[in-house]
Amino acid sequence: MTRTVPGAREVFDRFLAASVENRWDDLADLYAEDVILEMPFTLPGVPRVTQGREELRRRFHAAAGARRVTKADNVVVHETANPAVLVAEFDLHQEMRGEVFAVSYVMVVTVEDGLIKHTRDYTDTAAAAERIKAWSPAGTSAG
Repeated sequence: MTRTVPGAREVFDRFLAASVENRWDDLADLYAEDVILEMPFTLPGVPRVTQGREELRRRFHAAAGARRVTKADNVVVHETANPAVLVAEFDLHQEMRGEVFAVSYVMVVTVEDGLIKHTRDYTDTAAAAERIKAWSPAGTSAG
């Protein structure tokens, strides 16, 4: 029997569903063991490069203690000339410390053998920085 390997679009759809349903282990399982996640525009203290599925799993669980994703919208997926690569734009609605907000994302995702092998994530870090500043004592970025 031939095993069907999901393509980039199907993997991205699973990624979005696991994110919105806050299924952090399922989300981590969508990544290859040796995945590389790049975040070129990130906040101070957040790594620009993360390597490995288990490190992502750890980070997903750590973030889960502080926030909850409630929905995704404005989802646009751009297929590329390479069927293993797609570009996705979307907004994630989240709750943190009783506040509801949305953050915009753009991801360039490479899928191999049905798993995310590489991703470059562009996040609205200005919105995140404003959120952190609003929650921090005396309006500092600490906290």
